[in-house]
Amino acid sequence: MSGSGTPFAAHPYGAVAAVYDELAALYSLGAIDRSKRAGVSALAPGERVLFVGAGRGSDVVGAVRRGCRVTAVDLAPAMLARLRASLDREGLAAETILGDVADHRPAEPYDALVAHYFLNLWDTPLAGAMLAHLRSLVRPGGRLVVADFARPSGGSVASLLANAYYRPIDWLAWALGYCALHPILDYGVLLPAAGFRITREQRFAVLGIRDPAYVSIVAQRID
Repeated sequence: MSGSGTPFAAHPYGAVAAVYDELAALYSLGAIDRSKRAGVSALAPGERVLFVGAGRGSDVVGAVRRGCRVTAVDLAPAMLARLRASLDREGLAAETILGDVADHRPAEPYDALVAHYFLNLWDTPLAGAMLAHLRSLVRPGGRLVVADFARPSGGSVASLLANAYYRPIDWLAWALGYCALHPILDYGVLLPAAGFRITREQRFAVLGIRDPAYVSIVAQRID
């Protein structure tokens, strides 16, 4: 799988680096940040951890604070510059790589991999293909941590609320070239198909009810 010139390298976010986290916090009423912090809480000190599509990396900084040995990959120089500045302000260090994770071939697999708001760049088939690559980067028994929009919790009302919240932002991001046009990804199907077993799942509601919501998932690579 080569990243250069493929759909995996089609959606860099450098143009919105200055406001991305602030817009995400406003749109989700803080639920996106809460879901990221939940993902970081699943990491253990001393683990080798890869963050894909790291962005400005508040979660990366949190993982380094926990004592993880972090590598962060992103396509956007402006995003990585802000991440490095955040690390420098706290006297922290992490390896940062400018490039496409589809081209990443580490000397040894990672203990854990974090994909926060990354797989939703693509439609379901491409997200599944990327998951297959991500699996190859994690050691057997290692973990994949994902945060994303949550699927409706059940019933027609839940579906209506979740899609009324999600669809407009998906259409807008697609129109601006930031993601594919697709439904909320079903990780209950995608992760087992890619060779992962879900071990933890937490919902983070936007308005104090179950839908719309975001989800943090921890999954273990199985062989």
